[in-house]
This record gives sequence, C-alpha cells and structure tokens, in this order.
Amino acid sequence: MLGRSGMIRGPAQPMGGAFACQDRHMDDVVVWIIIAGFYAPLHFLVPLLVLFITGTEEEATRGRLMRAAARDSALSMLAAFAVVILLANIGRISLAMLVLLLSMLYPFIGIWRHRREISTP
Repeated sequence: MLGRSGMIRGPAQPMGGAFACQDRHMDDVVVWIIIAGFYAPLHFLVPLLVLFITGTEEEATRGRLMRAAARDSALSMLAAFAVVILLANIGRISLAMLVLLLSMLYPFIGIWRHRREISTP
C-alpha cells in the first residue's frame, strides 16, 4: 500500500502518527536547503558579475561597490526567505516564487543608486 509520502508501507505500519509528522518536517527542511542552494548563487553572483563586467570605476571603488552589492544581496535574500517560508506555509506558492524573483532586483537597485552617487559631481 502506498502512503502519503509515496513510500510502500506494509500492513503492520500505521499511516500517520508522530513519525509521519517528523518525516514531513525533515522533508521541508531538506527542500528549503535545496532551494537556498540553487537560489543563493544566482542572487549573489549576477549582481557581482554585472558590477565586474560593466564597471568603469577605479579598482578601489569597484571593490566597495561589490561589497555593498554582496551585503544588499545577503539582506534581501534573508528577508525574501523569511517571507517565502511564511507564504509557503499558508499555501501561497506562486506568490512565494514571485517574492523570490522580485527580491533579486534589490541588489541592482543598490548598484544603480551607488553608481548615481559616484557620477554626481
């Protein structure tokens, strides 16, 4: 017989109970770790690559901008994951994925703002 998790269970094994709840919690943690593992490189590397490739600033200024972009990426990623986990727990997966996608724009806003400060005399 197939259980809720798709595992084959024999007739002697009950479906549900305390252990099923622990398995679901563990599955959720693993899924979030996998999501973060794939999302983090995109969230951090794309703004840094944009700064590296398109930057015409001096090396010291570009390094400062890269540190600021990494900081902005970390803060927006932490905030996005807090909101996404809350939304996913109430079943709003599409909205949660939209929040993850939109949170990737925040570091670029910071890059634009810092470059505008540098170019303003």
